[in-house]
Amino acid sequence: MLQAFLLYLGDTQREGTFVTRRIKSAIILRVLASLFFLIAVIAAGIGGSIYLAKELGAGPAALVIAGVAFLLGVIMLIILALVRRPRVYRAPAVSPLAAAPLAVEAMAAGALAKRPFVTLLVAAALGFITTRTTIRKK
Repeated sequence: MLQAFLLYLGDTQREGTFVTRRIKSAIILRVLASLFFLIAVIAAGIGGSIYLAKELGAGPAALVIAGVAFLLGVIMLIILALVRRPRVYRAPAVSPLAAAPLAVEAMAAGALAKRPFVTLLVAAALGFITTRTTIRKK
């Protein structure tokens, strides 16, 4: 029994190591991809500013690049706000008989303490009522 348990623990540890390795490799790949995207954005900014400096001059070119970067930042913030907003769900439909078992229990609690047979019958009725909380339409 102990050997089987130890084999199980060893197997789960191997699986956990494999999953951890996959997660680490995915994280490393995402970090590298984001680094390369950052380098590409910086190079595009430098190239755009050099091109615009020849066309417009250094000052206006810097303002255009800053304006484009600001606009992209605002767009990203809007996307993040839309993604992270809480979802509003519709309230679940409540059956008219859903509160009936609680009402019966509250009314019958005081009267049932001294009569064991009545208590048994009421408990059976409450069990039946709580399992049938929907209204069946014919």
